[in-house]
Amino acid sequence: MILSYASNAVLSKARALYGKRISEKAYSELLACREVADIASYLKRKTSYDKVLLEINENSVRRSKLEERLRLKLFVDFESLGRYDLWVGEHFFEYIIARAEIEQIMHSLMLLSAGESGEYIHSMPGFFYRHSKFDIRALEHVKTFDEFMKIIKKSPYHKIILPFKPINDQQVNLTAVETALYNYLYDIVFNIINRYIKGRARRKLTEFFEMYIDLTNLVRIVRMKKFYNLSEEYMISGLINHGTLGEGKLREFIKCENNKQMMADMKNTKMGRKWFSRGLDVIDKVPINMRFNWCRHNIRFSVSPPVVLISYIFLKEVEILNLTNIIEGVKYNLPAEEIKKMLIV
Repeated sequence: MILSYASNAVLSKARALYGKRISEKAYSELLACREVADIASYLKRKTSYDKVLLEINENSVRRSKLEERLRLKLFVDFESLGRYDLWVGEHFFEYIIARAEIEQIMHSLMLLSAGESGEYIHSMPGFFYRHSKFDIRALEHVKTFDEFMKIIKKSPYHKIILPFKPINDQQVNLTAVETALYNYLYDIVFNIINRYIKGRARRKLTEFFEMYIDLTNLVRIVRMKKFYNLSEEYMISGLINHGTLGEGKLREFIKCENNKQMMADMKNTKMGRKWFSRGLDVIDKVPINMRFNWCRHNIRFSVSPPVVLISYIFLKEVEILNLTNIIEGVKYNLPAEEIKKMLIV
């Protein structure tokens, strides 16, 4: 694969940004904070989140606002990488933009369902407003589902969400909408991989996304069987239409009489032997731990710009999740050791 100047620039830039990640020492110092204001002050003065936190007053900032500003750092870094070339990294910015759009759509629909549409405030840099397929800022003023559909009418999302339009006073089926949107997102991912990436990089990215989807589907099955009394067909409809586990195999897991047997069956798969045998206490952590370990290795050693770019994206998301867990833990007075168990480091 011949690398363009822009691709090489993104590879170098992504690694440079990763070099500014929250260190183990910084995590320890953040865990020692006992007030959200202390966390905000530390992040503002001692980390790469300084610019997105520049205008906040750490002594009065609300927890939700602080978390929002941390999330903005992810978008700002994307914008920084995108200055070189929108399509750098073998077109993976199309995926990045689609992910951001889907997150905004789901956030807007969740607020609509909760009757809190007026509280929609999600900051994003100009980079995404310029390239989004619909007017993201208009979502702030949405008060009805019909208004929401009008905003996304000229985007691919209108056709995807239309079948889930609620009838009369029914609520939007958020789970079904989310699954449909992520099926669309992974269609984009695998189309990019198959059309624009060759050789070892294609194999690595295909295996990575397929394994992540397989693990995500298995975790969804476990959760649905544990917490809800749902039909087999409903559970199948809530799974992502990609990965190496076909519908037949997924139905076998669904039909297991109990979760203990299902876990035993999972461990007998090639993927399960690696990821379900590591003694993780909470099954929900399996997909994100897989993603974290894969990305941590590849951002250091891969010579493929798209592999390094995807690795940076996911590692930054994990870091922001860790910081959010620390903020939430401190807010609710959890012991530092309990908060530490929630971190992925």
